[in-house]
Amino acid sequence: MGWFGSSSSSKVSSVSQTVEEPHAQPQQFLEDLPPKFEDNGSVQKPPAYSDALKEFKLSDFSMSHFVSMPCFREAMITGFQAMGVLGTVTFLIHKNPNKSINWAVCGFFLGNVVGWEQCHSIRRKSFQAMEKAKEANQKKNEKKWEEKQQEDDEVMKKFNDIQGRNK
Repeated sequence: MGWFGSSSSSKVSSVSQTVEEPHAQPQQFLEDLPPKFEDNGSVQKPPAYSDALKEFKLSDFSMSHFVSMPCFREAMITGFQAMGVLGTVTFLIHKNPNKSINWAVCGFFLGNVVGWEQCHSIRRKSFQAMEKAKEANQKKNEKKWEEKQQEDDEVMKKFNDIQGRNK
């Protein structure tokens, strides 16, 4: 059964060599073509910090932008936990609110950095494991393909042997 219910098998046309026509254009090479862009010899200056600062927008600092970042949530949770623990312990030991607030803020930033790096380390390891799994799967598929080719070669050899006997 073929396409659209036709019962006839499709025919494959034979490939024929093309004959060059006398009025055809000659073959063009890359070095024969004109350049697409002008090379005026001017060297571009390397980007400066001021150029990078001009690229910042107020929308880059929106909460929706931060929430969509991977590992942001984990880093914030770890930072708030460190802030609470360090602020509370410092207040209980020293009974000084200013000192405990300072330690709490430092703990928040330290916790953010630790949480961020820990999350990125876990993500990096998972991506590496995924790449190893892909490579192993590809090797397995290549091995199966080679075995299939060997089986096909054996079947073809048997077929040729049988055809040779029938002649």
